[in-house]
Amino acid sequence: MKKAAKNLENINSQSIREINIIFKIGQSIIGTLDFENVLQIISDGMSELLEIETAAIYLLENDTDIILGATTPPLDPNFPDSLRIAQIKDHPHIQKAILTHQPVFLPDTKTAQLSPAEKNVVDMRQLRSLHYFPFVQEDNVLGVLILGTCNNSRTFNDHEIKLGQNVANQLSIAIQNSRLHADLKNHKENLELLIAERTQELKTVNEELRSMNDELHKKNEIVIKQKEEIETTLKHLKSVQVKLIQSEKMASLGLLTAGIAHEINNPLNYIMGAYWGLDSFFSDTAPNYKEQVSILLNGLKSGVDRASDIIQSLNNFSSNSKTFNEDCDIHKIIDNCLVILANKYKPDIRIDKFYEKKGIIIKGNKSKLHQVFINILQNAIQAIENHGVISITTGNNHEMCHILINDTGKGIKKEDLSNITDPFFTTKAPNEGIGLGLSITYNIVQEHKGQLEFESEFNKGTTVKITLPTQISNDNQE
Repeated sequence: MKKAAKNLENINSQSIREINIIFKIGQSIIGTLDFENVLQIISDGMSELLEIETAAIYLLENDTDIILGATTPPLDPNFPDSLRIAQIKDHPHIQKAILTHQPVFLPDTKTAQLSPAEKNVVDMRQLRSLHYFPFVQEDNVLGVLILGTCNNSRTFNDHEIKLGQNVANQLSIAIQNSRLHADLKNHKENLELLIAERTQELKTVNEELRSMNDELHKKNEIVIKQKEEIETTLKHLKSVQVKLIQSEKMASLGLLTAGIAHEINNPLNYIMGAYWGLDSFFSDTAPNYKEQVSILLNGLKSGVDRASDIIQSLNNFSSNSKTFNEDCDIHKIIDNCLVILANKYKPDIRIDKFYEKKGIIIKGNKSKLHQVFINILQNAIQAIENHGVISITTGNNHEMCHILINDTGKGIKKEDLSNITDPFFTTKAPNEGIGLGLSITYNIVQEHKGQLEFESEFNKGTTVKITLPTQISNDNQE
């Protein structure tokens, strides 16, 4: 009974000792943020905790190298750096602790199989028994604590191994924090040094520039003016870039459309000739069958007329005219655009037209106005994911005409609304647009001395208002 009590007293005494040492390590670490001091405190503390004569901490520098951070007793400060850095592969026992995240025990260096690098360290420090504890934080190894005896070999019980590893894992947080602090401190010192250098340079420059203040003031005004001119030039170049892209696109489209129209018109002429021949045959030679085939003849003529309308719409859209003095029938232009886009919206989208009864004819460029309404109507169609309505309303007060195009699509986010006419800005998915449509539309409306306005509510729809003067001077156009 007395022996059990004595053992319990010894255990309690040992536990109190361990707690006091761990507490002392923690208090010492709290008292400093210096990285090297933290490593030395951990090395000394762990050596005391497990009653070991010597200790060393190696830190992972990268995937292949380790660097000696601290030793107990401390090494000579003049110890060469070349001996402080080693490769992990040259120290198999350290490598094993790093890879397994578990402690590694080497009972006796005299009988153990050591690598040349390990044997060199053992001989230098006269080590006998070694225990390797990895510093593990969030499944990452920061380094390895090595505890060793110098004279006699020694074994560790399970309690000591678990205690050593648990404390090492807890202290890894202190190592990480102090390392971050050291990095921050170095950065701060470098920054302060850089600031001091730059401050001195600025003082020197200021002294040199004081005598030139008046001249610099004049130069500053010149620089500001040049900056404004550059910004204006860049803005103009961006606009010219958009125009060049559109010009090249429309020129290519014009050639393509003209070729297609020519190739389609020839067979259409044959078909139309056949229609008139059949109509004449049944009227003159076989009048008794005229009524029976009339539905077929009418369908034939409707198909030819439909194809002719599409070709005419394409020709109007791709015309390369540069004048702004053409008679532009707004309703006819919109209808032509709807013909071109017909395959995009049938039958899911309903088009409601509320046209000015007297019609609207203005002076402008037919081809460019076709581009305006193609771009706006196409955006409206693409904004409607399923079923929806696009309403087109026109009005005229003699001097200005107004066209409202409203869709019930997904709308535009408030933060994007002010950018939608910027060149190359787009909210569409990749490969669905490059952000030039509304920029080109805006420029064309500006060329016509008009205004382009947008109102939109996300997930509810968008209204585009185009205001155009009924007369426009061709002299002011490019």
